[in-house]
Amino acid sequence: MSAVNAWGQDFGVISKSEAGRSGDSASVYLTLNPEMLTLAPTEVLSIMPKLKAKGDSMELPAIHVLGRSTYYRYLRHDNLGLILPEDRVLWEKRRWRPFAYLEKTKWETWMDNAVLEVQIQLTDCNEAYLSAMTKELPRSSSQRDDNRPTATVAQVRHGVITDRVTVIFPLDRTEIHPELYDNRRELDKIRKSIETVENDRNAELRQLTIKGYASPEGPYWNNVRLARGRTDSIGAYVSRFFHLDKDKIHTENEPEDWEGLIDYISKATLEQLPHRDQLLEIARRPLPPDKRERLMRTRYPEDFDHLLKYCLPFLRHTDYRIDYDRKEVVMMPSTEQMAAKKADTPPPLPQREGIYQPLRPYKALFALKTNLLFDAALAFNGELEVPIGRNNRWSIMGEYWTPWYVWHNNSRSYELQVFGLEGRYWLGQCRERKPWLTGWFVGAYYAYGRYDFEWKSVGDQGELHSVGISAGYSWPIHRHWNLELSASLGGFHGPRRHYNGEYDDTHLIWKYTSSTTYFGPTKLKVSLVWLIGRNRDDAGKEDRR
Repeated sequence: MSAVNAWGQDFGVISKSEAGRSGDSASVYLTLNPEMLTLAPTEVLSIMPKLKAKGDSMELPAIHVLGRSTYYRYLRHDNLGLILPEDRVLWEKRRWRPFAYLEKTKWETWMDNAVLEVQIQLTDCNEAYLSAMTKELPRSSSQRDDNRPTATVAQVRHGVITDRVTVIFPLDRTEIHPELYDNRRELDKIRKSIETVENDRNAELRQLTIKGYASPEGPYWNNVRLARGRTDSIGAYVSRFFHLDKDKIHTENEPEDWEGLIDYISKATLEQLPHRDQLLEIARRPLPPDKRERLMRTRYPEDFDHLLKYCLPFLRHTDYRIDYDRKEVVMMPSTEQMAAKKADTPPPLPQREGIYQPLRPYKALFALKTNLLFDAALAFNGELEVPIGRNNRWSIMGEYWTPWYVWHNNSRSYELQVFGLEGRYWLGQCRERKPWLTGWFVGAYYAYGRYDFEWKSVGDQGELHSVGISAGYSWPIHRHWNLELSASLGGFHGPRRHYNGEYDDTHLIWKYTSSTTYFGPTKLKVSLVWLIGRNRDDAGKEDRR
């Protein structure tokens, strides 16, 4: 492996690369150096592998490492074609984790003389810096020698690989999160078992059977859904990496693993489960599952708490079985082939610490907001902001807020109702790399309000028209959430009617009419912003036509 210029050498993005042939597949494996993946908010680092030979080439899926702003832009928007949905996308904030890349493709004859070329591109706004490296794909001796070895098939043996994995799913969910607990290591068990068969040229995978279980807690009908959904998720996860035909994957599920629970209880000590025998008797009763669980939970709550902590999580497991046929072959190579075999045999791929999946980007359509300062005062308020245009520069916002309090037998009141409209311009360079509705902004607003302020039976009523300018900053804090700080400067003017409350404040007596005029600070907001949208798989179809 060698870089073609000093920038690529100094950058040190790729710490290890392997490329070679595994059976009928060409495999490319890259390990990225986490320490070199610190990026500015709008930068994008792209690692683009390609197999090249004279007259032929094949581009493999790229890896894109994103700075903070570009990452949220990708999550929330169609991103104008910057990053394709099928690409692998990482966020530089997760640089403490090892980054591994594995891609397999069908071996073709032109790959006999191919090399692996990896382009490394760092992009910020419209500037790009490019580096590349090349690595030859090792070839076997049989590909270089026209005298093919002869082989004699002795017999076909049937083999089986079985194991159990415990993948932790979020509560009441069925999608896989490899970063949770030891999920990545558990999923690697299945991958390593399949690779054991795939990397053996004389073996053929016949069927992968996956059976998922849920634990005996919660409603039985929901456990049926969870067991089925989680089993299908693991099947899809494995199929995505190994491109297995659907007819080779068989899934089964069992909603509640009562046999596993009975086995744990029977082996537990009395110190762990003081009512062990009673729990066993309930678990073995011919009762509906929900009733058995309810009896154990209500009669022996302390014992059941022990099961919740030390037993039930491990009953949410998945068993798998790999059936394969292996041909026992007697090889009779030529003398030249035996001499060349040591130098030409591709090295095995290293053990991988993690393989990344595509994210499901999210397109934000509008945002709902609430001012936390008003919320703390128990004053109802709400805002709706919609981005406009295609250059990520403009948005329009409508707001409504109404603290409406009357107390002390109507002798005091604080009643204010405001309707407002504001246009905003979002600042900063390289806006096409930043998510909508984030960063610095300036704006202009108009608001109409009416009020009734009374203190100890003396008050004022009136209407106000207000105009002014605003400025602020909005941070992305989650895929669907922003935190926004803003302040406004302006003025308002309107009629004011002064009154006195009489007859226990049941009548308001008008005294005189004047006007109110004010210039200065008008608004201060600490807003929580909720982005509403849809997954980009559907939202981006129109833009990609």
